[in-house]
Amino acid sequence: MKNVKNLRIYIKAIELVGKIYDLVRKNQNLSRDFSLCDQLKRASVSVPANISEGYARSKKQFKNYLEIAKGSDNEVITLLDIVELVCKINTDELQNEYEILAKQITAFSNSF
Repeated sequence: MKNVKNLRIYIKAIELVGKIYDLVRKNQNLSRDFSLCDQLKRASVSVPANISEGYARSKKQFKNYLEIAKGSDNEVITLLDIVELVCKINTDELQNEYEILAKQITAFSNSF
């Protein structure tokens, strides 16, 4: 049986969770905004969590979970925009990585 940990989109999503946690850890102003930090971390965790949960289901259900993962991906991008506005932290590179991941999720979903 295949393992979700071998999927490139899953691997990238997990990597990006680490980058989100690093962003929060390294920026004192951001880490003080508990509600924004919590929402940002939860949205980032939701991306690989939905990929993983959907992987264990039927193809039709998996596609739905991939759509949910893309929604969380877009939520992270929006929250990173808010981080830039409120905390004056440049998140362009991280936003770009999430945009690329969303495209990869779409391509993967369209492949079956």
